[in-house]
Amino acid sequence: MMKTIVLIYIICSPISIAASLFIIITWGLFAKLKHQGSNMIFFQSISDFLFTLKYLVTVILYFGGIPQFDDQSFPVGNNNLDKHNNSVTCFILGAYGQFFGQATVMWCFMMTIKVFYSFFLKKPQFSTRGLSRKKHYQGDSIKYYHLFVWGFCTVNAVIIGAFQQYGPSSNGCWIVGDQNPFRLFELIPLYITLSISIIILIAILIKMRMREKQRQTSHNALYTQLSNEAYESQVYHQQEREFRMQLIKYIVIFVVFWVPPTILRTLEFFRYEEKFFILMDAASVSLQAAANSIVWVTSPQFFKLIKRKVKPSFSSPQKQQALESVYLINK
Repeated sequence: MMKTIVLIYIICSPISIAASLFIIITWGLFAKLKHQGSNMIFFQSISDFLFTLKYLVTVILYFGGIPQFDDQSFPVGNNNLDKHNNSVTCFILGAYGQFFGQATVMWCFMMTIKVFYSFFLKKPQFSTRGLSRKKHYQGDSIKYYHLFVWGFCTVNAVIIGAFQQYGPSSNGCWIVGDQNPFRLFELIPLYITLSISIIILIAILIKMRMREKQRQTSHNALYTQLSNEAYESQVYHQQEREFRMQLIKYIVIFVVFWVPPTILRTLEFFRYEEKFFILMDAASVSLQAAANSIVWVTSPQFFKLIKRKVKPSFSSPQKQQALESVYLINK
């Protein structure tokens, strides 16, 4: 089992690391991609990148002979770190993985909250002033998301470390002992974030269905003698829908890829190990970033920006100027 898990890490970790770097680099290169929704994707990708590095380090330490798995040298559930000469290394790696693993989960959850706020609570006011038109929202700042995510992850990881609960586990250095109550510091946040995300996804799908019906009834009115301002407002709302859909896809990926680890941790907590979920856990946590990058690269906004960068010479100056301002939501 241990060798199979390491093999999965060897295959999946480099893919996810490359995928996370792709999002981070392209986000930095294209200014038009920088809006509050994509900022969350950016920070979630940084968390993904740093979290997936843990599995690459796990592979390196494994071949270096440093014990990281609970069946490598002593039975499952033994939390005596003194039995390991390399316990400090495993302790640090466990704390590192706990912090950035929680950060990955929490940034995904913040996207869920962002989409919920956008669909159900936000009341936009469209104001215009020439080319500087923009949308104004009240009380919505990413700094509060930062305070919550990094603050929660720090407190969570430090409390577990203060009681010296990091060490070898079934999938590498993490919280020792399957029935260790400190594993609830991982399980309870997963239960809460996944449950709320699923409920919000269902509510959003119902809301989108209702809006689609309303949009169909008012279709003719929207396309009668639109002024420039009305047209720009319509384009703006279309772009906003695209961004919402992009975030919704990230939420779906979060739910799909974190359900297997949650099931595994729950089974282990009740002293039941299932090989299938152990392998699914190893694959899903190290492949989430790869799935995120597929959503990122297939988004309409990213595709249009790449097209503009790749074929600038085929466009007239007027057309290039129009393309520069095509994404009004970023103004």
